[in-house]
Amino acid sequence: MSVTKPNDCLKIVVVHPTEVIRQGLCALLEKCGHKIYGSYSSCEPLFSTKKSLSGILVLAHHSLCLRSGCAVRLSEQTDATVALVASSDCYHNDGFKDISAKIENGVTGFLDLNEPLPIFLSKLNEIACGSFVISKSFVSQITERNICDDGTNAAEVLNEREMGILELVAQGDTNKEIGRKLHISEHTVKSHISQILTKLDLKNRQQAAVYITKSKPGAHEVVV
Repeated sequence: MSVTKPNDCLKIVVVHPTEVIRQGLCALLEKCGHKIYGSYSSCEPLFSTKKSLSGILVLAHHSLCLRSGCAVRLSEQTDATVALVASSDCYHNDGFKDISAKIENGVTGFLDLNEPLPIFLSKLNEIACGSFVISKSFVSQITERNICDDGTNAAEVLNEREMGILELVAQGDTNKEIGRKLHISEHTVKSHISQILTKLDLKNRQQAAVYITKSKPGAHEVVV
Protein backbone atom coordinates (compact mmCIF):
# COMPACT_ATOMS: atom_id res chain seq x y z
CA MET A 1 0.00 0.00 0.00
CA SER A 2 1.49 3.32 -1.02
CA VAL A 3 1.16 6.49 0.99
CA THR A 4 -0.16 9.77 -0.37
CA LYS A 5 1.38 13.07 0.67
CA PRO A 6 -0.88 15.46 2.61
CA ASN A 7 -3.05 17.80 0.53
CA ASP A 8 -2.50 15.77 -2.65
CA CYS A 9 -5.41 15.20 -4.99
CA LEU A 10 -6.61 11.74 -4.02
CA LYS A 11 -7.33 9.07 -6.61
CA ILE A 12 -10.48 7.31 -5.45
CA VAL A 13 -12.53 4.32 -6.55
CA VAL A 14 -16.11 4.46 -5.25
CA VAL A 15 -17.94 1.16 -4.78
CA HIS A 16 -21.57 1.45 -3.69
CA PRO A 17 -24.63 -0.65 -4.63
CA THR A 18 -26.98 2.35 -4.98
CA GLU A 19 -26.58 4.29 -8.23
CA VAL A 20 -27.73 7.68 -6.95
CA ILE A 21 -25.55 7.55 -3.84
CA ARG A 22 -22.57 6.27 -5.81
CA GLN A 23 -22.84 9.03 -8.39
CA GLY A 24 -23.47 11.58 -5.66
CA LEU A 25 -20.29 10.57 -3.83
CA CYS A 26 -18.30 10.74 -7.05
CA ALA A 27 -19.62 14.22 -7.87
CA LEU A 28 -18.94 15.45 -4.33
CA LEU A 29 -15.39 14.12 -4.24
CA GLU A 30 -14.61 15.58 -7.66
CA LYS A 31 -15.98 18.94 -6.54
CA CYS A 32 -13.56 18.74 -3.59
CA GLY A 33 -10.65 18.37 -6.00
CA HIS A 34 -10.17 14.61 -5.98
CA LYS A 35 -9.98 12.33 -9.04
CA ILE A 36 -12.46 9.49 -9.45
CA TYR A 37 -10.48 6.56 -10.80
CA GLY A 38 -13.52 4.28 -11.07
CA SER A 39 -17.14 3.81 -9.98
CA TYR A 40 -18.73 0.39 -9.49
CA SER A 41 -21.83 -1.20 -7.98
CA SER A 42 -19.86 -4.21 -6.67
CA CYS A 43 -16.28 -5.24 -5.92
CA GLU A 44 -16.11 -7.83 -8.71
CA PRO A 45 -14.63 -5.48 -11.37
CA LEU A 46 -11.75 -4.71 -8.97
CA PHE A 47 -10.99 -8.40 -8.53
CA SER A 48 -10.81 -8.96 -12.27
CA THR A 49 -8.71 -5.92 -13.14
CA LYS A 50 -5.13 -6.59 -14.20
CA LYS A 51 -3.98 -3.08 -13.34
CA SER A 52 -2.29 -2.29 -10.04
CA LEU A 53 -4.30 0.07 -7.89
CA SER A 54 -1.32 1.08 -5.79
CA GLY A 55 -1.81 4.67 -4.66
CA ILE A 56 -5.59 4.42 -5.11
CA LEU A 57 -8.07 4.75 -2.25
CA VAL A 58 -10.95 2.29 -2.60
CA LEU A 59 -14.04 3.59 -0.81
CA ALA A 60 -16.50 0.70 -0.56
CA HIS A 61 -19.86 0.31 1.17
CA HIS A 62 -19.63 -2.19 4.02
CA SER A 63 -22.49 -4.32 2.67
CA LEU A 64 -20.33 -5.32 -0.30
CA CYS A 65 -17.67 -6.86 1.96
CA LEU A 66 -19.83 -9.10 4.11
CA ARG A 67 -18.70 -12.30 2.41
CA SER A 68 -15.75 -14.03 3.99
CA GLY A 69 -12.48 -13.15 2.28
CA CYS A 70 -13.84 -10.15 0.36
CA ALA A 71 -11.93 -7.55 2.39
CA VAL A 72 -8.63 -9.39 2.17
CA ARG A 73 -9.08 -9.84 -1.59
CA LEU A 74 -9.61 -6.12 -1.97
CA SER A 75 -6.47 -5.34 0.00
CA GLU A 76 -4.15 -8.00 -1.42
CA GLN A 77 -5.29 -8.34 -5.04
CA THR A 78 -5.56 -4.64 -5.78
CA ASP A 79 -2.70 -3.29 -3.61
CA ALA A 80 -5.00 -0.33 -2.93
CA THR A 81 -5.72 1.44 0.32
CA VAL A 82 -9.14 0.18 1.41
CA ALA A 83 -11.71 2.07 3.48
CA LEU A 84 -15.26 0.93 4.21
CA VAL A 85 -18.20 3.28 4.71
CA ALA A 86 -21.48 2.84 6.59
CA SER A 87 -24.23 5.06 8.01
CA SER A 88 -24.86 5.31 11.75
CA ASP A 89 -28.01 7.45 11.49
CA CYS A 90 -31.16 6.20 13.21
CA TYR A 91 -32.71 5.03 9.93
CA HIS A 92 -29.81 2.87 8.70
CA ASN A 93 -28.08 2.14 12.02
CA ASP A 94 -25.33 0.34 10.12
CA GLY A 95 -22.56 -1.63 11.71
CA PHE A 96 -19.46 -3.50 10.62
CA LYS A 97 -19.59 -7.28 10.82
CA ASP A 98 -16.39 -8.72 12.33
CA ILE A 99 -14.50 -5.43 12.23
CA SER A 100 -11.42 -6.98 13.85
CA ALA A 101 -11.06 -9.54 11.07
CA LYS A 102 -11.29 -6.78 8.48
CA ILE A 103 -8.52 -4.89 10.29
CA GLU A 104 -6.36 -8.00 10.11
CA ASN A 105 -7.21 -8.30 6.42
CA GLY A 106 -5.83 -4.87 5.61
CA VAL A 107 -8.79 -2.48 5.80
CA THR A 108 -7.42 0.80 7.18
CA GLY A 109 -10.56 2.93 7.40
CA PHE A 110 -14.07 2.53 8.78
CA LEU A 111 -15.96 5.76 8.06
CA ASP A 112 -19.39 7.05 8.99
CA LEU A 113 -21.34 8.65 6.14
CA ASN A 114 -23.38 10.44 8.77
CA GLU A 115 -20.46 12.64 9.87
CA PRO A 116 -20.14 16.33 8.95
CA LEU A 117 -18.61 16.65 5.50
CA PRO A 118 -15.39 18.45 6.55
CA ILE A 119 -14.66 15.71 9.08
CA PHE A 120 -15.39 12.96 6.56
CA LEU A 121 -13.09 14.54 3.97
CA SER A 122 -10.37 15.07 6.57
CA LYS A 123 -10.50 11.40 7.49
CA LEU A 124 -10.20 10.38 3.84
CA ASN A 125 -6.94 12.32 3.70
CA GLU A 126 -5.70 10.74 6.93
CA ILE A 127 -6.31 7.25 5.52
CA ALA A 128 -4.65 8.08 2.20
CA CYS A 129 -1.63 9.40 4.11
CA GLY A 130 -1.19 6.08 5.92
CA SER A 131 -3.24 6.57 9.10
CA PHE A 132 -5.66 3.99 10.46
CA VAL A 133 -9.06 5.60 11.13
CA ILE A 134 -12.25 4.39 12.77
CA SER A 135 -15.11 6.85 13.18
CA LYS A 136 -16.31 7.17 16.76
CA SER A 137 -19.66 5.57 15.89
CA PHE A 138 -17.98 2.24 15.21
CA VAL A 139 -15.18 2.06 17.81
CA SER A 140 -17.32 -0.02 20.16
CA GLN A 141 -17.59 -2.73 17.50
CA ILE A 142 -13.90 -3.63 17.80
CA THR A 143 -13.51 -6.95 19.60
CA GLU A 144 -10.74 -8.18 21.86
CA ARG A 145 -9.44 -10.41 19.06
CA ASN A 146 -6.67 -8.00 18.03
CA ILE A 147 -5.23 -7.31 21.47
CA CYS A 148 -1.88 -8.99 22.08
CA ASP A 149 -2.43 -12.34 23.81
CA ASP A 150 0.08 -11.93 26.64
CA GLY A 151 -1.98 -9.20 28.33
CA THR A 152 0.93 -6.78 28.40
CA ASN A 153 0.38 -3.78 30.68
CA ALA A 154 1.53 -0.75 28.70
CA ALA A 155 2.47 1.20 31.83
CA GLU A 156 4.97 -1.50 32.79
CA VAL A 157 6.93 -1.48 29.51
CA LEU A 158 6.62 2.07 28.16
CA ASN A 159 8.48 5.12 29.42
CA GLU A 160 6.74 8.34 30.42
CA ARG A 161 7.02 9.96 26.98
CA GLU A 162 5.71 6.86 25.21
CA MET A 163 2.78 6.61 27.62
CA GLY A 164 2.00 10.26 26.93
CA ILE A 165 1.96 9.59 23.20
CA LEU A 166 -0.21 6.52 23.74
CA GLU A 167 -2.69 8.65 25.67
CA LEU A 168 -2.83 11.22 22.86
CA VAL A 169 -3.30 8.53 20.22
CA ALA A 170 -6.17 7.13 22.32
CA GLN A 171 -7.78 10.58 22.12
CA GLY A 172 -7.65 10.43 18.32
CA ASP A 173 -4.78 12.89 17.79
CA THR A 174 -2.81 12.56 14.55
CA ASN A 175 1.00 12.42 14.51
CA LYS A 176 1.12 16.08 13.54
CA GLU A 177 -1.20 17.06 16.40
CA ILE A 178 0.81 14.99 18.87
CA GLY A 179 4.03 16.64 17.71
CA ARG A 180 2.49 20.09 18.12
CA LYS A 181 1.27 19.33 21.65
CA LEU A 182 4.56 17.80 22.78
CA HIS A 183 6.76 20.27 20.85
CA ILE A 184 8.51 17.53 18.90
CA SER A 185 8.70 16.77 15.18
CA GLU A 186 6.25 14.51 13.38
CA HIS A 187 9.20 12.26 12.51
CA THR A 188 10.00 11.89 16.22
CA VAL A 189 6.39 10.98 16.94
CA LYS A 190 6.54 8.25 14.30
CA SER A 191 9.75 6.95 15.85
CA HIS A 192 8.12 6.77 19.29
CA ILE A 193 5.09 4.95 17.88
CA SER A 194 7.44 2.44 16.25
CA GLN A 195 9.04 1.83 19.65
CA ILE A 196 5.61 1.45 21.24
CA LEU A 197 4.71 -1.24 18.68
CA THR A 198 7.94 -3.09 19.43
CA LYS A 199 7.57 -2.93 23.21
CA LEU A 200 3.94 -4.05 23.14
CA ASP A 201 4.76 -6.79 20.62
CA LEU A 202 2.21 -5.50 18.11
CA LYS A 203 2.61 -6.18 14.41
CA ASN A 204 1.27 -2.97 12.92
CA ARG A 205 -0.49 0.32 13.50
CA GLN A 206 -3.89 -1.30 13.10
CA GLN A 207 -3.26 -3.57 16.08
CA ALA A 208 -1.97 -0.59 18.02
CA ALA A 209 -5.23 1.24 17.36
CA VAL A 210 -7.26 -1.70 18.62
CA TYR A 211 -5.01 -2.20 21.66
CA ILE A 212 -5.19 1.47 22.58
CA THR A 213 -8.95 1.67 22.11
CA LYS A 214 -9.76 -1.38 24.20
CA SER A 215 -7.32 -0.39 26.96
CA LYS A 216 -8.77 3.13 27.15
CA PRO A 217 -12.45 2.97 28.12
CA GLY A 218 -14.35 5.93 26.76
CA ALA A 219 -12.12 6.47 23.70
CA HIS A 220 -14.33 7.90 20.96
CA GLU A 221 -12.26 7.72 17.84
CA VAL A 222 -9.06 6.18 16.53
CA VAL A 223 -6.59 7.87 14.21
CA VAL A 224 -3.17 6.21 14.28
